Amino acid sequence: MTKLVEDIASGKAAWEQPRDVARALGQLHELAQALPQALLQASSAIDRMARDRDDATTVARVIGEAATSATSLENQLCRAHEAAREVRSR
Repeated sequence: MTKLVEDIASGKAAWEQPRDVARALGQLHELAQALPQALLQASSAIDRMARDRDDATTVARVIGEAATSATSLENQLCRAHEAAREVRSR
């Protein structure tokens, strides 16, 4: 996953075949599947550790919004991955 992110960021992603794109989308989908739960765990950790209740509430709200967005992203990446798997090479 780290290599994929580095390759994309550097513009060196080797996408020569549709299956390469499908594979990358699949890996991004896998990452996106874990994001909502990871964000909710982070929110819970902040809540336990924060000294100031108002700060904890603000951060929890923002993290909750991020988790909602991550769920939407996961759904979109799933659809993109499935669609890319159907593309055939020329």
